[in-house]
Amino acid sequence: MMRTVIPVFLVISGLLSTGPAPLLAQQPSLFQEMGVFAISATSDHRELPSPTGFGGNASWEFAGSLMAQLSYRRVSDDTRKEGVVCDQYSQRINCRPEMTDTSVRFSGLRGSLMWVLPLGDQVRLGAGGGLSFNHVSTETVGMESGLSADLLAPNAGIIGYAALISAAVRPLSKVPVRLVGGFGVHWVSFNTCSANEPPQYDPYCGMDSFREIELGLSYAF
Repeated sequence: MMRTVIPVFLVISGLLSTGPAPLLAQQPSLFQEMGVFAISATSDHRELPSPTGFGGNASWEFAGSLMAQLSYRRVSDDTRKEGVVCDQYSQRINCRPEMTDTSVRFSGLRGSLMWVLPLGDQVRLGAGGGLSFNHVSTETVGMESGLSADLLAPNAGIIGYAALISAAVRPLSKVPVRLVGGFGVHWVSFNTCSANEPPQYDPYCGMDSFREIELGLSYAF
């Protein structure tokens, strides 16, 4: 996670040192604050037990104590386990157990509404939740045969629900950069369940929850 955050901090520091801040101050901005962050998560999902990745967000504060946020997030995970590999799946021909290698990419957009509490000029706490619209890209192959293994994957958008608590610290009062950290839970309704006989392997069936830790930087315009 730190390998993602540190280069971003260096880029922002370099931009500030070259003097774009006065120019940004002169131009009206659609966003009040933008950020990037690294993500580390855990879950009980068989194909996404410990995904990691990155994200970016844009935020707007209004009504004194509320903040709306739109973010993009992408995580990935790789697993190895015994599965089923067939020469042909419809109809099934020459199926046998084999060790399989699975790669998953889970990405999406999330809209959130948060209640924020400033503690002085340099610390801000927040809590809230929102909805997400997600996509799963997954591939699993037999490690010996190289053939695609038995796996039923979603082929449509996936709806999720999220809750988040966060803290933001502005180390230097004259520099509009905040260190941001958060912990959240993301409930995802996959609901891609096999109706075949015999049933396909369908790990994306029902509701799963992901416990997420975020660490990153934001820039206030």
